[in-house]
Amino acid sequence: MHWIILYPSIQTGQEPWLHDFVTDPAHTFDLLVAGYAHDRSRARTSARLWLDSLRHAWRGWRVARRAAAEGRAVGILCGFPQLTVCAGLLARLSGARWPIVGWSFNLGATGGRLKRSLAGFALRRVDAMVVHARAESGVYAEAFGLPRRRFRFVPFAIEDQAPTHPEDETQPFVVALGSAGRDYPTLTAALRQLGLPAVIVCGAHAMEGVDVPPGVTVRSGLPLDACHALAQRARVSVVPLIDTVTASGQVTVMEAMVLGRCVVVTRTVGTEDYVEDDVTGLLVPAGDVEALAAAIQGVWDDPARRAAIGRAARDQVRATAIYPVIGRVMGALLTEVAAARRP
Repeated sequence: MHWIILYPSIQTGQEPWLHDFVTDPAHTFDLLVAGYAHDRSRARTSARLWLDSLRHAWRGWRVARRAAAEGRAVGILCGFPQLTVCAGLLARLSGARWPIVGWSFNLGATGGRLKRSLAGFALRRVDAMVVHARAESGVYAEAFGLPRRRFRFVPFAIEDQAPTHPEDETQPFVVALGSAGRDYPTLTAALRQLGLPAVIVCGAHAMEGVDVPPGVTVRSGLPLDACHALAQRARVSVVPLIDTVTASGQVTVMEAMVLGRCVVVTRTVGTEDYVEDDVTGLLVPAGDVEALAAAIQGVWDDPARRAAIGRAARDQVRATAIYPVIGRVMGALLTEVAAARRP
C-alpha cells in the first residue's frame, strides 16, 4: 500500500523517521512536509495550529485522491491528534475509503463534552491510533466513544544517539527539560531544600508563578542539540510531572535514557511504561517534595549508581524503542490495517 505521511515535525523531508525503517516492500511512502511551525512547548493547540493542520490534511487528501484515481491502494499516516482528527474529518465528509492511521496520538487533555463529540465524529473514521502510554487506550476510548481496540500502545520511538558530551564534573548541575505537564513548583521546592545548582529549560508558560530559588537558571527556546548537550553534561536529569490521566514527558525521559544518563521521574501514566525504578531510572510520587529531593540527592552523591542506571537505561531503549525496532512494529500495523480495509 502507498502511504501519504503527514507528520508536523518533519519540516524538510530530510529528518529520519520511522517509515525509513519499514522494510516490508508492500508499503511505499510519500512524505508531505509540514510547511508550518510545530511548537513542542506550546501550552495548548491554537486556532492557527488547527488551521495549519487542516490545510496539511487537505494536501494529503488531494494527493491520496490522485493516487486512488490512478488505481493505487492508498492510505494516510498522520502524526499527532490534530492532524489525525482533520484527516478523519475530511474522510468522513468526502466518503473516502482509504485507511487512516494516527501515530503519536497524545492529548494534554480530552476537553469538554462538545470538543470530545466533534473529535469523536472525526475519529470514528480512523482505523488505528497509536498511543505511547498503555493507560491512554482506555482513557481515549471512553472520551471519544470508540472501541478500545482502535488504540494501540507502541513505545515512543527515538533515534539511536551516541553520547557526545561527558558529565560536567567541575561545575555539576541538575537539569530539567520540557514544558508539557511539568510540575516545576515541586522541583523548585526540592532544589531550594537541597541548595543544588540547576538549569530548567521550558516554555515561559510552564514557569508562570513559580518561585525560582537561588542557583537555578531558567531558559527558553534552546535548540534540540543544546538541550541534548545539557542532558549529557548534567549530573542528574529530572522530569517532574503533574499526575493526570494522559501522558507527558516521555520524549524527555527517552532522550536522556538513550544518551545513558540517570533520570529522576515522577511516577505517572506516561512514565511507568518506560522506567523501572532504581534500575533504569528513579520513580517518585507526584507532588512529593521530600521524595523528589531524596531521590535527587541519592544519585547526586553516588557516581557508581548514576553510571549503572544510565547504562541500563541506554541498553533498554536500544533494545525496545529505537527507530529500527519500532519501524518493524509500524510495518506490521500498516499491514494489518491495509488488510482490514481491502474489499
